[in-house]
Parts: sequence; C-alpha cells; structure tokens
Amino acid sequence: MVIKIYRRILSAFFIIFLCINLFSFSGCAITQAGNNTSAYTLPEWVINPSKNGVIGGVGYCAAHIHGITGQKELATQRALEDIARQKGVLVNSVMLVTSKSSNQTKLPDTTTENISSYQTKQNIKAYIKEVWVNPVTKEMYVYMIAE
Repeated sequence: MVIKIYRRILSAFFIIFLCINLFSFSGCAITQAGNNTSAYTLPEWVINPSKNGVIGGVGYCAAHIHGITGQKELATQRALEDIARQKGVLVNSVMLVTSKSSNQTKLPDTTTENISSYQTKQNIKAYIKEVWVNPVTKEMYVYMIAE
C-alpha cells in the first residue's frame, strides 16, 4: 500500500515536471519565431515612398534571369516609372516574353524584350536613396528620390 502511494506521488511529480518543461520550451520557440519575422519586415519607405513634400518611387523585382544586375536594373526602371506617374508623365512600358523549345532539351529558350516609351516635355532626374533585399525571398526593392 505504501509503495502505491509513493508511485502515485512520483508519477504526479513527473507529470508536473514534464508540463513545466513543455511550457518553457514552447515559450522559447515563440520568441525565436517572433525575432525572425521582425527581421524581414519591409522598410517603411516601401509602403510610403513620398512624404514631407519629397517625391519618391519604389521599384520591385523578384529573382531575375540576369542575376543581381538585371534585378537592380528592372527595379530601378520601375522606381523611375513610379516617380514619373506621380509627376504626371505618361509612361508606356511593355515587356514581351517569347519562349520556344527545341526537340533536344525539355527546357524552353526564353527571350525577354522591354519596350518603353515616354511622352514628356520634362526630364525625370532621380537618385537611388536605398536598396533593400529580402534575405529569404531575394526580392529587391529600390527606393529613388526625385531631384
């Protein structure tokens, strides 16, 4: 009879010990996840590029076939188009993507061609203020300020 009582007491302590460890480990996991997501939040200028009378534009580009150089060129072009729209400049931009596949490979050959036309009587002058790359998705954001 005394052995049964000791057994129940030990099992109760074991369950309490197990619950305490479970709660403490889950608390650590939540803290780490919170830190990781806050490190990858978008900069404030992505959402609000124009403020305090300054005209700003943001360009975005996901991973590009021509690497970081192509990614930055496309994001810069999009940021300039954003500034031009805010200044009332007419911007027409078309991207043509052509793909063909040969019988030897299963992967298609892709050709990309950008056609842009700008109808304006004023020049758009801007400089790159900041560039941010999401470390997880590798998406690039370019922030430009109009002069």
